[in-house]
Amino acid sequence: MFSCCEIGMMTLKAVNLSYEDNKSVLDACVLLGLCLLESIRVHLGRKGSLSDYGWQVILSVFITIPCICGVIFLVWKQTHVLKLEYILCALMLMLQFTELVFATIFLFSLCKQPTYE
Repeated sequence: MFSCCEIGMMTLKAVNLSYEDNKSVLDACVLLGLCLLESIRVHLGRKGSLSDYGWQVILSVFITIPCICGVIFLVWKQTHVLKLEYILCALMLMLQFTELVFATIFLFSLCKQPTYE
């Protein structure tokens, strides 16, 4: 949903607003890279959790950090930012930070010694 909304808003801005020095190409490349990274991250997370391969889940958690940087770029460094983009990016950042917190808790729970009572 995030990707579809962002691509739609990027198209709207490209048609209606003026950009200087091909800044729209940079914005579009960042958005395309973010969509690609998010797709890879979600795929690795699902595949890793369903097949019990821990390295895929850990890689998915590490890919979250560049995804957060991409969303922050869309909010602060993009040439034109709509109010709807602020809302969607804030929601996306909250979800990604929540994922990082729960992933950290999960990784710490894996390191605990099992207790048998």
